[in-house]
Amino acid sequence: MLSRMATLPRRSVVRALQWINDNPLTTAGLTMAAVASSYLLVLIQGAATEASTNVVNLAPLTLSVVGDRPAYLLAIVVGVGMLWRD
Repeated sequence: MLSRMATLPRRSVVRALQWINDNPLTTAGLTMAAVASSYLLVLIQGAATEASTNVVNLAPLTLSVVGDRPAYLLAIVVGVGMLWRD
């Protein structure tokens, strides 16, 4: 029982790596969407801190940040769209 539990993490890593190897385009798209989302979140948080805005004024600030950088929004849409490419 103990040896079976010890190999569980290794088997899950092997399965994850096999899925990544079998689906490189989907993996690249999801990675692209995750990185673009993270970067936009950092930009929005920085702009909100700089402008000292509250929650009510956050929507226009978010739209202005995303509007200045439409490539990141496109990367998110295309990256998530890679899930339904079949």
